[in-house]
Amino acid sequence: MLGECPLWCEATRRLYWTDIEGSELLALEEDNNIAMRWALPERLGSFALTKKTDVLLMGLASKLGFYDLRTDIFTPVAASPGRTGTRIGDGRCDRSGNFVFGTMDDSYPVKTIGKFHRLNAATLTIETLPLPEVAIPNSICFSPDGSTMYYCDSMQGRIFCCDYPSLKNQRVFTETEGKGSPDGSCVDAMGYLWNAEWGGNRIVRYTPHGVTDYILPSPGIQSTCPTLAGEAFTTLYCTTASVGLSSPSKHDGALLKAESAVFAGLPESRFAAHTI
Repeated sequence: MLGECPLWCEATRRLYWTDIEGSELLALEEDNNIAMRWALPERLGSFALTKKTDVLLMGLASKLGFYDLRTDIFTPVAASPGRTGTRIGDGRCDRSGNFVFGTMDDSYPVKTIGKFHRLNAATLTIETLPLPEVAIPNSICFSPDGSTMYYCDSMQGRIFCCDYPSLKNQRVFTETEGKGSPDGSCVDAMGYLWNAEWGGNRIVRYTPHGVTDYILPSPGIQSTCPTLAGEAFTTLYCTTASVGLSSPSKHDGALLKAESAVFAGLPESRFAAHTI
């Protein structure tokens, strides 16, 4: 229904992603194309790999915690820091292994009451980041050296960036063109940002200066988030969504795949907590 947050684990050769509205975690084993599903107690907005390949850090709607894939046991770490009526949405680890995530209004129409937060790996404590409030937080990712954070409010049609971890020099990175809105993003090995456009039928690659470099048409109307995966990080996967569409096609809600011999990604940063 609402695919999001695809992450590649090079250790297990699995691609993980979430169906938020289905309250499920999914995985694809690339070597044998076996698909797996885990039913969860709440909607899973985002998650992160950890140093243990069978444990994920999960941002469920109302709380954060560690989920053991073998036992289906969820161990809470902290309640969502969002105000009443919000849920956890997009999130990703920074290059130091802290989990940066957003909270958003859980009602419709969506109000601008969402914020960006960080779960610090060393202390397992949450701090709210001094960034503007948003309606739908998305596009959280980091430059290869970790010195730039990217983020957006999908309702604004712009992707922002700032110096990191200082959060200074907050500025517009790029404005989307056409009918799509910016959704999830990832950064490749060259420091270029890939953004999936909700309602735009495409994925756009931007230079580090925010200039459109490459456009990949997508058969999914509502592309949600890309990632570069596989043994050489040259396989692009993109999640999509069927929610809200009156006549979804077979591509809406599907996991899409494209091969590349030119573009390569980076290993996903893992949550760096010492006690899991």
